[in-house]
Amino acid sequence: MNKETIGKYVAVLGLLLFWAPLWGIVDSYLIMSSSFQEITLFGSNEPKISQEEMSSTALSTVTGFILFLVALCFLTFSVVGLNYRTKWLFWALIIYSTLLLFMFPVGTVLGVTVLAALVLNREKFGLDGDLT
Repeated sequence: MNKETIGKYVAVLGLLLFWAPLWGIVDSYLIMSSSFQEITLFGSNEPKISQEEMSSTALSTVTGFILFLVALCFLTFSVVGLNYRTKWLFWALIIYSTLLLFMFPVGTVLGVTVLAALVLNREKFGLDGDLT
């Protein structure tokens, strides 16, 4: 396999893993909602959530954020290490870094940094001076 093909696969894997925190949060939501449904169905006056359910929700959220960091490493390796820079990857990274702006405070700093780096280096992705 040549360097460009490996870069493409690493970039696609990084883009897929980028959504891992969302998967972790959705899993946590589903576990917690089923737990509260059990409390509602059985009508106990003392709402208790088992420690197993709490640990599984925390574990899924933490796993999602760890996979997110792995995704950032894959994307950085693809763009910087393997020098894989295409137009579709540029626009995907623009969209992802724009979404990061809403994850205050760390995501905002990371999103602004990535957006600035992408706009300043757009020629390396095969884009001319105009972004429209």
